[in-house]
Amino acid sequence: MTNTNDEETALRKFRTRHVGLDLYVKLLRLRLKAGFNPAQPRVPSGNHDGGQWTDAGGGAGRSRPNRNLSGARASPSITPGQRAGAASSSKPAIDRARIVTRVGLSNRPGGPHVRHTVSLPGGRRFVFQTEGTSQTVLDGAGTPVSKTLWTPQGPMSLPVIQRANAPVARQAFEAGRQLYNSLSAGNTRDQRACLAFTAKEFRPNGSLLTSLSFVGMLSRAETEKVCTKLELVQSLSNEAMSDAKLAGPYSSATVFGTAVHTRLHKKILTLKDPTLTSEQSLLKRMEETPIDFSAVRVDVLEDRNVGPICVYDLKTGRRGLSRSRAIEFARRLAFHGRPIIIIEVRPYE
Repeated sequence: MTNTNDEETALRKFRTRHVGLDLYVKLLRLRLKAGFNPAQPRVPSGNHDGGQWTDAGGGAGRSRPNRNLSGARASPSITPGQRAGAASSSKPAIDRARIVTRVGLSNRPGGPHVRHTVSLPGGRRFVFQTEGTSQTVLDGAGTPVSKTLWTPQGPMSLPVIQRANAPVARQAFEAGRQLYNSLSAGNTRDQRACLAFTAKEFRPNGSLLTSLSFVGMLSRAETEKVCTKLELVQSLSNEAMSDAKLAGPYSSATVFGTAVHTRLHKKILTLKDPTLTSEQSLLKRMEETPIDFSAVRVDVLEDRNVGPICVYDLKTGRRGLSRSRAIEFARRLAFHGRPIIIIEVRPYE
């Protein structure tokens, strides 16, 4: 039995490496085909997707705290009230969604009734309606796309009358990603934004279907029942930040970020915890200039071989979860056939 388990573990690792290398080659080809240009404009800082490649500036959304190269927080350029106003009145960039949030009294115990309306560029709209631990995602016509109940074992999908087709499912996932980035700006020690989805295996044409399960703010207790190593990873990230600061100064934010990620990677390896792994992201290197391959981004994964796989996404800059980054997680973890939960982790002192 032990030999069989060892063989299955080795096979899973081999498949993971194979998917990663396959993705790396595809990204290289895509970059060459698209005429990758590191000087291409990015979304301005102060937006939740600040730093991402874009064809136009501006955009609505909640800003992230400015940080200097040592990682210390600096004074924000606008107040939370101004950010909220910008989210409802500013014109979004080409690839940005407009998000309107309403909070009311709930008929169920466990939390208020929260309704997020996410309008994607092009006019497609989705409503994320959360009441307690139950969430329903509706399309613009009011038709349920998905229903989910958050349980101590993770997100549990509930049946819907009409199953969403692939294009609608992809757009719902994109709306959920953008909502997750907006909510993550409000993360605290006692509450975290979570993005949960299931990635299905590759289709014959090479595409991947990501089915959104849940996106919303959860209490610390709700989150840690499912992703049990969150507090440990947060603590190790804080230590990595402090260690990196002491070793500074750094020539750029990228170099500082690499220092933090590298130190966290070593701390995770030192634990020798079979349920907690640390892997370098291939996509991070592709997002840097062709010359600078020193940039490192670390994915910390909690996998107990049953239930959801928790991805602790370490952030040291303003940037949120990009579309390509979310798809990278999906491609690498799809073969497990289990829910994937992404939680942003930002180190602090």
